Amino acid sequence: MKAFEIHTFQSGRWKIDSIFDDKDLALFEAKRMDGSGRYSGVRVVEEAFDEGNKKTSARTIYRGTKAAKSNKEDVRAKLEMRQEAVLQRRRKATREAERRRAQQSKAKKKKETNPYRLISILLLLALIGLGALYALERLRDIL
Repeated sequence: MKAFEIHTFQSGRWKIDSIFDDKDLALFEAKRMDGSGRYSGVRVVEEAFDEGNKKTSARTIYRGTKAAKSNKEDVRAKLEMRQEAVLQRRRKATREAERRRAQQSKAKKKKETNPYRLISILLLLALIGLGALYALERLRDIL
């Protein structure tokens, strides 16, 4: 069993205007309504009921010119929004990866020993040791 609903777009919502059993009559009436300019959108939805599995399926078989244009614009806008969201996620992931690399590089630099620093510490210890030996030698001579 099939039914054809004419939906009109009013006050920001789709509303069922009328229901037909005949597809041609529903399409004719929808085209007439679309041409009148009274509604900002007109569409015909075909609803089919399958008695075997007791399920209803619906599909739009006609969209008025204003509704079709609006739908195209909506689809394009949604696609642009999705693409922008993907780009933002990629940028964020790239920034995060760069931040992690910088942190790893910083940690790696901290772990590495600087040979100049090590040599400086050894020389300082050697000088302190030599000074201590000299001081002990002088103290032995005095006593």
